[in-house]
Amino acid sequence: MDTLTKKTLKTSRGFLYTYYTSLGKPTVFLLHGWPDHAALWEDLATRHLVPKSYGVIIPDCLGFGDSSKPTSPKDFHSIELTSDLKDILDAENVEKVIVSGHDWGAGLAHRFYAYHPERCSGLSIFNVAASPKPQRPLKLEEWASATKNTIGYFPAWYWYLICGPVLGPSLLNQRVESLFTALHAEPDTWMDTLCAADGLRKWLEQNKKGPVQPYATDQMREEFIQRMTRDGFESPLCYYRSRVDGRFDEQDSQLPAERYRIKVPYLFVAGTKDVVCRPDAIKVAAGLGLLPQLTVREVDAGHWCMLAKPDEVGNFVVEWLENTF
Repeated sequence: MDTLTKKTLKTSRGFLYTYYTSLGKPTVFLLHGWPDHAALWEDLATRHLVPKSYGVIIPDCLGFGDSSKPTSPKDFHSIELTSDLKDILDAENVEKVIVSGHDWGAGLAHRFYAYHPERCSGLSIFNVAASPKPQRPLKLEEWASATKNTIGYFPAWYWYLICGPVLGPSLLNQRVESLFTALHAEPDTWMDTLCAADGLRKWLEQNKKGPVQPYATDQMREEFIQRMTRDGFESPLCYYRSRVDGRFDEQDSQLPAERYRIKVPYLFVAGTKDVVCRPDAIKVAAGLGLLPQLTVREVDAGHWCMLAKPDEVGNFVVEWLENTF
């Protein structure tokens, strides 16, 4: 991230955000997910976007990196988080952006459009598809039953562990390297960890350390261990806890249904081997007519497609930008 300008901002609700910028137009607003930080986007930004004269703004999202780390789920609801992001754009005097997100960052990108559509000229989304307006708060048991009936397994068993306010952060704090190897293992192994009943908990309790994909270098491992040992998991896991406490979906359900129809160009980059955030999930929103300007690109990779196939992903994104804006 050394070639980008590092900045800090105290948002209107008092939290400190660190973010990285490079001037250019149009500007791409890159939002990472769990348990990453702004550096997730370093390759895409510095080797693909900036050389093509695109601007970038890349925050450490709340709870990560050098940004504030509150530990109450109420600080991680949609209205508050999207307000923080708007404050960053206001500080940079950037009126409109192409919002890009991965994992929880994709959720933030979708909600930023829902709450502030006037600030979005497009969306480029990785792995986590858009969804219709929520009708009621998320219940893990209902979600598990529904997905077992449709795809034969529950892709989010790990939520039961990480949504727990005590065991989740405590176990992850004790098993940082074990978690790293579970997350960055070959995609099919997630069927025995993240997608299996108590699979991730058992993996961590036994302090297992398995082989990882080639992109997960020793340097990446050490940096992850240092960062998460320093920062802990209490704050990052609030994203999940905010979803299951009910208020997250309660806020979103108050918006008009029309806000969930994304009227700007929308790029969906899917990892075909991602068994948690499945590529076919995009068919739901598309089938409901919520994505009238949808472009889909598939990558032979798992959840972190931008790390596994950086050139392929970078070329997809730049091609879409050049053809669309």
